[in-house]
Amino acid sequence: MKILYSQLKQFVPGLKATPKQIGEKFTMAGLMTASLKKVIYLGRSDFLFDLEVRQNRVDCLSVWGLAREVAAYYGLKVKLPTVKIKVFAKSDSGIKVRIPKKVIRALAININNVRNEKSPTWLKELMGFYDINPINLLVDLSNYVMILTGFSSHILDRDKMSGSLAWKMNDGFKTITTLDGTLINLRGDEIILADDKNILGLAGMVGGQIAAIQEETKNITIEMAIYDRVLVRRNSRSLKVFTEASNRLEKDQDSNGLDFAMNLLLSLILEKTGGRISSKLFSYYPKKIVRPKIDFNPVSPSVFAGVKISGTQALNILKRLDFQVVKKSVSLWHVRPPVSRMDVTIPEDVIEEVIRIFGFEKIPTNDAPVFAIAKQMTSNIVKLSEKSRDILSIIGFDEILSWPLTKKEINSETNYLDWENISTQNSVNEEFPDLRQSIAPSLLFQLKEYKKRNIGKIKLFEIGKVFGKKGSNYFEQESLGILIESGVSGISKKVISELKNTADTLLLSLGFNEISYLSSVIKPKISNPFSCWDIKIREKTVGIIYKIDKSVGFAEINISKISELINSFNLNPVVELVHKLVVLDANIELDNSKDINFLLKNLQKEIGKNLWSFELIDAFSLKEKNSTRYTIKVSYIGLSDKEAKAIHSKIFNLS
Repeated sequence: MKILYSQLKQFVPGLKATPKQIGEKFTMAGLMTASLKKVIYLGRSDFLFDLEVRQNRVDCLSVWGLAREVAAYYGLKVKLPTVKIKVFAKSDSGIKVRIPKKVIRALAININNVRNEKSPTWLKELMGFYDINPINLLVDLSNYVMILTGFSSHILDRDKMSGSLAWKMNDGFKTITTLDGTLINLRGDEIILADDKNILGLAGMVGGQIAAIQEETKNITIEMAIYDRVLVRRNSRSLKVFTEASNRLEKDQDSNGLDFAMNLLLSLILEKTGGRISSKLFSYYPKKIVRPKIDFNPVSPSVFAGVKISGTQALNILKRLDFQVVKKSVSLWHVRPPVSRMDVTIPEDVIEEVIRIFGFEKIPTNDAPVFAIAKQMTSNIVKLSEKSRDILSIIGFDEILSWPLTKKEINSETNYLDWENISTQNSVNEEFPDLRQSIAPSLLFQLKEYKKRNIGKIKLFEIGKVFGKKGSNYFEQESLGILIESGVSGISKKVISELKNTADTLLLSLGFNEISYLSSVIKPKISNPFSCWDIKIREKTVGIIYKIDKSVGFAEINISKISELINSFNLNPVVELVHKLVVLDANIELDNSKDINFLLKNLQKEIGKNLWSFELIDAFSLKEKNSTRYTIKVSYIGLSDKEAKAIHSKIFNLS
């Protein structure tokens, strides 16, 4: 976008900064000054800024938008002209919008008896700075208004038209010859301007020759519109038509600003060419755009920039940018951007505005900024998964990674949740079109591969997603699957015992100490129904453990569920100790057929109010006795050493 220094002086009275200073300010505030040239305009020395507008700042693709920027930089007021229009005629224009979902806003009007001619010198020279060839007064005034306001328009010779103007989708036109004589082959999905017989232009891009304005033109139709910007961009790229109009209309333009632009163009045409308004103003605006209300914390610019920007400074900057601010509290402001700033929609946009007007150059380059400590972003699920990997790897398990795809019939064998099967569309693997409901299919497949290679005593685990649905609701959760193959047929108790020990070791290491195993409510078809238990923590089911055959066992733990338990259970309370703790160990030997957790619960109840903590710290398998020796650490509170040892000996039968 280009702008003359004299234009900035015209619309920002009181501007004292030199062209060089303004160019540097443009660059530092986000509008790169590609060049600053000394030029002659109307016989006087002037300067021409050439700016790169890289952001979605369609407001800065206009002289007035850039003038507002400069006024905000220097704390000045922008002065734009006022426009007065004569009363419109009462007759209907007959103009129609036939594609309501593609046209966001449209204005159009008819004018009769204009006197078109060549443009005056001031307008011709100005068009030259913007690389626009002067055509005639009507066309050049249309381009002039686009340069000033950012809104493009199209003027049609009504005497060359067959019927009234309409916006519609291309329904059969194969080609169009543009104003410069270029023949364009059409695809059939373009928004077009048309009358009853002819295509008059490609909406948002370029006009056609059929109703082109000549110096002899007397009666005209003027239109301005804003379209679905995605469609404008797609049409522009597919047809390789790039114009000043398309460059603006493929961005988020302000629909509310179209009225002022149309009034300005009408006033200029009536003033410069005479003429008489001969129809009502056609106005199409089915869904008015409302400025968003954005929650803004005035401290946030300081946090992002790393330098102190006071609330007073932030408020002053926002007001200079014509933002509306309502202070709801010290830390919450409701901010509404001006109608011309469709690019500002979220708090980060408001923060950026404050910082860039405050000045990036004010951020020290030789001092480390002081940032607020960011809150912990790593979820409990990720932490639990990583810690589980470390623990299982240390105790001799191999991790596998697999795709979460399987077959429906395999899901029916291994599912233990009240979920229905989910089938994928256009699956990347036609042989496995369904999402797994358990980690078991993946581990069992890997087990077969290991067995083919005569690998024995297999210990595998995988952490990944499992999926299911209930009615119309879809679910997924992070799960840990553990598989053990003993390598010795007929030793089923050893497999289940080792799985339980593994689950205990893992869950105890993660901070849980109330673990129990109860007969499963839903037993997978693949499991031995007499060796299938739900894993529970504080009566909450978090997984399952079961025997598949005499030498293979499987356990699955719902990491998503235990993540929720960590949030709801205070596993590591911080309290002030006012009494001495007495810590004592005890060993218990228990037959593998009995549940250690059931015994521990009873022991905890027996100790009662003097129990501070109760921790299972070790488990050692006694293979020859088919039992396990557990080491328990008990912390007593409110007791002397002698009293604690007496209770300890009684509880654990120590003598």
